[in-house]
Amino acid sequence: MICPLNENLYMKEKLKKRIKTYPLIWAGYWRMRQELKRLLLMRYFLYDAKITYQFMFWGSRHRTRRRLSAELLFQYHKIEKGLVMPGRKRLFGIEPVLAVLSLLTQWREAHFETDDPIYLGAVETLFSYYALLSSEGFDKDAIILPKVAAFLDDIDFRNIELMTPYKLPQLPTVSNNPIDGFENLMSARRSVRDFKPQPVDLDLIKKAVELAQLSPSACNRQPWKVHLISDPDDRKTLLSYQNGNRGFGHLVPHVAVITVDNQCFFDASERNEPFIDGGMFAMSLILGLSAQKVATCCLNWCVPPSTDKTVHRIFNIPQSEKIVMLLAIGYPSCDINVPRSARFSTANILDTRTTICSPQAK
Repeated sequence: MICPLNENLYMKEKLKKRIKTYPLIWAGYWRMRQELKRLLLMRYFLYDAKITYQFMFWGSRHRTRRRLSAELLFQYHKIEKGLVMPGRKRLFGIEPVLAVLSLLTQWREAHFETDDPIYLGAVETLFSYYALLSSEGFDKDAIILPKVAAFLDDIDFRNIELMTPYKLPQLPTVSNNPIDGFENLMSARRSVRDFKPQPVDLDLIKKAVELAQLSPSACNRQPWKVHLISDPDDRKTLLSYQNGNRGFGHLVPHVAVITVDNQCFFDASERNEPFIDGGMFAMSLILGLSAQKVATCCLNWCVPPSTDKTVHRIFNIPQSEKIVMLLAIGYPSCDINVPRSARFSTANILDTRTTICSPQAK
């Protein structure tokens, strides 16, 4: 007796052989099959949409510790940037300071540890903010400083090592120990927002790109590309479409548009690879520049589709290339300050536990 499954396969193969004898019909069948496969792969994006809707939204409810930490970092980094911004200082940061005060209060009410570096980093940022504004008399109408002072009066523990801002670290002589050399490089790499007007030697940028090309990528496809914008008018136009360079963008000698070509990926199951490969390349590029004492500042590309399309068109970037990020590049101004930018403790990042889920009892 013939198995129904085998019989179906036999009939299917027989039908395909018959269709192949008619080239036009076979070509149409094959195109339809490929289009159907592409449509079915769209379910990956439906899954992404579900996860995005479920988790990627900062409302007022359900603040986990991780999300509260992220919101706190997001808000007090705005204050850090204001503290190091070039030019004449003035009253700034009222909204983020109020947000930080609220988030720190929520932190306490949740009874999270107050010796956490994220919490203490926010506290030190408030101390620096208060010291600057009060010493310069920027808050004559007492809009924000009394609120900051009232909060800081209750602080009974500080970590001076997290004081912000601080002087841009200098890259020391390379150590004979590779890990020491890498630690020095990582410590010297800071986001800079005050640049000298002189352009960077193009050979230094080329060398950094050459080294960044050694970055890993999916199946070594190397999908990245760097569009270097150096003309002053072009830089101004490009940065007008990016929302994170206010106060220092006009000082940037070069802006790199880092892209990844979507044509390098075989279907929608690789939908995240452009950002993975592009991110690894970008970090290598940043370190390659930092090793040559060239400063950088990462600029996000969180823009609506219309803006993305406009920049592609203006700068002749092919539509197949996904813009991953922009990168400000230049020599740092002399003796500048940079944000401390507190980091999570290693224990918060490294999970050494191995959890094995037991099958449900039958």
